[in-house]
Amino acid sequence: MRLDAEAIETWQNLLGLPVQERASWIKDNLSIIVRTLERSAASWSEVKGQGPRDLIISQCLGAGLYKEAEHVLDTVIKKVRSKTSLTAHLDYYRGIARFLQGRFKDAYEDFKSSRRLEHLQKEFNTDSLKAISYMEETIFPMIEKVARSKEKLRHDLNVARYVDRAVGPNVLKTLHKWNSSSPLYSTGISQGGGYLLTLKNRQGVVRSIAIDPGYGFLELFRDCDLSIVDLDAIIVTHDHDDHTESIEAILSLLAKYNDNVPHDKIKVLDVFGSSGVMLKFQGLFDAVSPLGSKEINFKLLVPNTTIDHAGGVRLRDKYGCVIHVKEAFHEELWTHEESSVGFVIETNIAGKDQRPVKIGVTGDTRYESGLGEQYRGCQILLMNIGSLEKEEGKLLKQHLGLIGSINVIKQAMPEVAVITEFGEEFQDKRATVASVIEEWAAPFNGAYGGKRTKVFPADVRFEIKLEDRSIKETSTGVFLPAGMVEAGESVSETILYQLKESKSPGQMTGARKNLFPC
Repeated sequence: MRLDAEAIETWQNLLGLPVQERASWIKDNLSIIVRTLERSAASWSEVKGQGPRDLIISQCLGAGLYKEAEHVLDTVIKKVRSKTSLTAHLDYYRGIARFLQGRFKDAYEDFKSSRRLEHLQKEFNTDSLKAISYMEETIFPMIEKVARSKEKLRHDLNVARYVDRAVGPNVLKTLHKWNSSSPLYSTGISQGGGYLLTLKNRQGVVRSIAIDPGYGFLELFRDCDLSIVDLDAIIVTHDHDDHTESIEAILSLLAKYNDNVPHDKIKVLDVFGSSGVMLKFQGLFDAVSPLGSKEINFKLLVPNTTIDHAGGVRLRDKYGCVIHVKEAFHEELWTHEESSVGFVIETNIAGKDQRPVKIGVTGDTRYESGLGEQYRGCQILLMNIGSLEKEEGKLLKQHLGLIGSINVIKQAMPEVAVITEFGEEFQDKRATVASVIEEWAAPFNGAYGGKRTKVFPADVRFEIKLEDRSIKETSTGVFLPAGMVEAGESVSETILYQLKESKSPGQMTGARKNLFPC
């Protein structure tokens, strides 16, 4: 089968070749094809769609050779237009070639030129008319909408830091309702979430740290009028989705932020995570900004070690704390081992007894003998209950459960324990369960000096001040001593933290009378 780029009459034989071979032949012979068309008088007067000229153009467009098609059409249109004005379909084809290169304005001008020529020929309801309509009614409005969205994103990403006013310094805020499985299948208002910790560093700057940002964390974070500029670090205890689901979104926002700021304002996040977290997000953690700057400082959390530097800066200077990594007994997906961790954040804040304020986070873990001893000396302890013990006489295999939570409190003896990550089977019972834990974790007959831990169930409204462990009262927004606040839960799934009703000694609510009939 003969094919000669200089013999226009042989071009019809292209149709006998496989598609890829046609495209290769056109690309290899494009300059000769163009010169042949320039010399060929027949191509100027060719009837629409019936000759070698339109064959080449259609093959280019069909094979994705849009630049090549435009080159051919530029040549042909110049020649044909000097002989006749009947080039409407050629302008249309060039518009298609330019459109498929993403050059919408150039394509639009070709479609309008085609339409003017068609009008002279009294042709109506043509493809060029439809193309003009698409451009004016769909493509250009969408481009404007994207531009407005991009401008809004640029504005939203470049707002001033607000965390010191929206949350305040030295506050632990829970943005968490349920545990890992619930948001995946529930039809209710299920939220995983995480925790937000703010600390004032030695320079007086309020820094914020996200802890285990899982399902819905970013939405809840934004509901606090916070943006990516307000987040400085992330601590992740293990690689399960309910503790990591929002990380990718956070890092995506970070990348977009860094795309829109000068080089000297590139934002870098410190991320502290377990082995599974490192494996799960290694590709994202290696990301760099468009100018080559590193966007993530990752530090591996290894049990029984202390993290005191990040990015070459002392944590006490940068965040006003150090991180003591603790053991947890919970299997990670990416390591297939119990490589999850807990940790203690030792802050620069001095309590009334001049001891540094410490916050313990158990993460997800089953109870093992002596687990609570790791958190002795913590004034605040976050504990993931998970579920209720399902088998008589057996503890849970992956979470603390009710009994494990009680045992940890008895060993750690924090001032305030915050019970988190409830399964939805606890719905409208979280406050009651917290009361059960508080009662049974209380010392018997004055043991351990009679020290009693105040236990609260966590919800998206819970906030505690680190300096004095006061709790934010829901209706007024005022922080009150923990002993004056009680949690109340309704079927609306929302826990309210309210001023405790005064009761005579020994008086209990009906629910607690039933729990403790003696």
